[in-house]
Formats: sequence, C-alpha cells, structure tokens
Amino acid sequence: MKRARLAPRPTALAVLAALLCLSRVAAGAAPFPLAGASIGEKGLSAFAKENLSSFSTFTLSNGLPVIVKKSSANRVEHISLVIRGGSAAASEAKAGIEALALKTMARGSGRHGYEEIQELLDETSSGLGSAASFDYSIYSLTTLDKYFERLFPLWADTLVAPSFKQADFDQELSNARIALESKEQDPWSKTGLEMNKRLFAGHPYAASPDGTQASLAAASLGDVKAWYAERMRADALFVVAVGDFDAAKLRAELEASLGKLPPVGAPLPPVAPLARNGQWSLAKVEFPQSRGMGYLRGDFAAPTYSDPDYMPLSIGMKMLTDLLFNVVRDKHGAVYSAGAFIRDYKANYGSITLFKTKSPGAAKAYVDEAVAVLASGRAVAIDPQSSKDGFAPIADLLEAAKAQFINELYESQATNAAIAGRIAASVVATGDYRSYLLDVDRIRAVTPEQVRAALGKYFLKGPVAWVALGSADVLIPAQAVDFTGFGGGR
Repeated sequence: MKRARLAPRPTALAVLAALLCLSRVAAGAAPFPLAGASIGEKGLSAFAKENLSSFSTFTLSNGLPVIVKKSSANRVEHISLVIRGGSAAASEAKAGIEALALKTMARGSGRHGYEEIQELLDETSSGLGSAASFDYSIYSLTTLDKYFERLFPLWADTLVAPSFKQADFDQELSNARIALESKEQDPWSKTGLEMNKRLFAGHPYAASPDGTQASLAAASLGDVKAWYAERMRADALFVVAVGDFDAAKLRAELEASLGKLPPVGAPLPPVAPLARNGQWSLAKVEFPQSRGMGYLRGDFAAPTYSDPDYMPLSIGMKMLTDLLFNVVRDKHGAVYSAGAFIRDYKANYGSITLFKTKSPGAAKAYVDEAVAVLASGRAVAIDPQSSKDGFAPIADLLEAAKAQFINELYESQATNAAIAGRIAASVVATGDYRSYLLDVDRIRAVTPEQVRAALGKYFLKGPVAWVALGSADVLIPAQAVDFTGFGGGR
C-alpha cells in the first residue's frame, strides 16, 4: 500500500499479522490463520484495537469454524451460517437453486412446521433470513437476547433437518419466478440483468444467484435436496455470531446441532478474475415500456478487496460520483441520478450508472466531460467559489473524501447483523475474520498518487462494457463509436 518515498508505515501484511497476535482465539482453534511476524499494536487504529478483544473463535468436532464477536451495546443477538461458494459454484442450468433451498429450509424442519415457525417469529419480533450471492450465502437468525434460547433450536433444526416439503418448495419457486419477472419488467433492474449477461458470459458469475427464467422453469425439489447433500458440509461452512453471547454455552449448543453436519464435501471451484483485456462495447436493448426514457450503465473489471488498489479506486469512484452529479446532472440536466462505485466480489467489478436519461448518447458525452476532469487530477471542489471552474486538485480533496468514506463505513456497521455480514465478507475475501478492522487504516493510508494510479490502471483506459436500455427513439442516436473510450472514437 505504501510507496518507498513515503514515511515508513506498517505494510498490510504486517498489520494483519498483528491482528493474529492480538486477537483472543481459543488455543489451537484459530480457523483462519495468517502467516507473518507480529508487530504488536504498532500501526493499528483505536477502532481495531478496541474490537480485537471482543473476538473469540472455536471449531466444532466436524471441523466447522465459529467466530463470536461479543457485544453488549444492545440486546439483539444475531447468528449466521455462511455457505461458501455461492452461485459461482453452480452451473447456469442450476442457477438460483441455492437461494431456493435456503428459503425452503426456513419454512419447516423435522420438529417445526411452517405455521409454528411463523407464529413464534411474529410473537418474538424475530427473523429467519437468507441471502444468496455470487461468492457465498447466509442463513441467519436475529432476535432479542431473551428469546434466543427459544429461537436457536428452530434455526438449527431447519439447517440440520429441513423438511423440504413439496408444497413449501412450490411456494418459494413461485415467489422466485414472480420476483424475477418483476425485475424483467423494471427498466433499471432489466438494465442490470442485461449487463450481467454480457459481463459474465463464460464466467462462473453467469449463474445468477436469483436464477434465470430457464433455470427456474426447470427447477425441482430434487435439485434443492441435491444441493443440500453436496454443499451443507462443514468444510464449506462457518458460523458468525454477534451479540452478548456466552461463547462456551453457544459452543455446546452448536456442537449438539450443527456439529452433526458431515465434515467433508466436494471441493469448491476457483473463481477467476474478470478479464481486463476485452474491448469497449455498447449493447442497445429495446424496452418499449420506458416510453421515451433511457437507462445507461457501464461496467469494468476492478481490484479485489484485498488488493492495495481497492481503497484508492473506491475513493476515486466517490470523486467521480460527485463529478457525474455536478456535470451530467446539475450542469447539463441529462439524468435523474448518476453514480460510480466498485463492489467487493472475488471477481470484482465496478459500474457507472445513469438513471433515467432522454438521450443515452448525449449523456455519455457528458460522462466523458466529467471523466476528463478526473483524468486531469481534479474533482469537485469542497467550496465551489474557491476555484474558477468549481474543481480542485485531488490532493486538496483527499482528506475530506477519506473522512466521508470512513463515516459511511461506520454507518454501514450500525447493527449486529451488519457487523456479522462484514465479518463474513472478510473471511471470504481474505481468509481472516479480522481484516475488516483494517479498513479505516487502509483508507487513511491512501495517497493522491495512489488514487490517480488506480484510476488510470483500472478505469480511465478501460475497457468498459456499456448497456443502453430504452425505447427505440432514445436508442437510435446512441452510436457505438461514442462508447469506445472516454471521449469517443471519433
């Protein structure tokens, strides 16, 4: 992360090694070890130091790792089972099966029927939740501490002994089809679906977590049961619990339930990065229902969360978002809303989004205008009156951008469920549950040179794949040559 000419600061690997040294991990039971020499507490933020002492980990007899973050800030207790692999571990023909399986599991087990589950959840204002994504899925329970002992057996039993009734599967399959149809009918969601078809062609992410019309049409209860038999194995799972837990008691409860799951399953396939050597492109998708309105999205390959370029490019995208609002929306009135960001998948990618425009071609020209400012090393000035054109050097804006980024980071971890999700993402991305604690340190270490270098490497030179969706009258003027770079091909 640092450059040789800067004042010495701890490297990311060294700070991660410090986390390994400082965290309170059960002896011999650290499920996600890291290599490297310890540097003690040197270089760690107050946030990281404070949170390290709240962790404990242990491993069930079948090899299933458990991460507990003790928190007494509120009375909510949250526990998640994380299933590695996600939709990327499925074929396109079986896309959406994982999400269907988890939702069907939540409807009943050998000991608890659907009506009983719903009555208990309503009575206690609790929730069973599931979420499927490209890289992993989560099956969770969120409840008040006074109800945890009543709810935990239900959550665990739906995981260890799901009933998988045909009627429950049929209902969830119907729900999935309706949800997908709704996305197909919404122009902005449809733009994303069309982009994913092109961006992920030939890649494991082509298997959408939500499924496709073809995969859902062919889905069966047998597919769900087959997924469960293959994937609900301890070596592909881990548990995250956040709340005021007694770790020893929780360990006994998990051992008696999830400890019964088989230890070993089929190995998960690797996920390769998205190619960065493709071509600039424009796909025009007619959508008559948009009635004179267009939607534009451009996607590009981006560094992963553990890459040193991740934080610099994230900050660069925030600066670009300000520029898009300033130039495309406010100056030219060309869109209703605009943005730019990168995600945090194993095969990571970023997007430029233009929501509602009457002319995608003209809007792209205004995007080029905004990008030209960024390429010159400038962004929107904090005080527009301080410069002739309202822009200022990135170096002058960086500290404010970092502060905003850090504030958003803290806000995104406001609940126990959100913290558990961040821990789960850290495990999947880096192999260590504590790595998210370094986010603040990583953001503060970013330099103007790193922002400009990351923008040049991943974004400014492309390639970017574009999808323009709308009625025919707004798509006709949009020409592919104008989307072959920032500034067009003419």
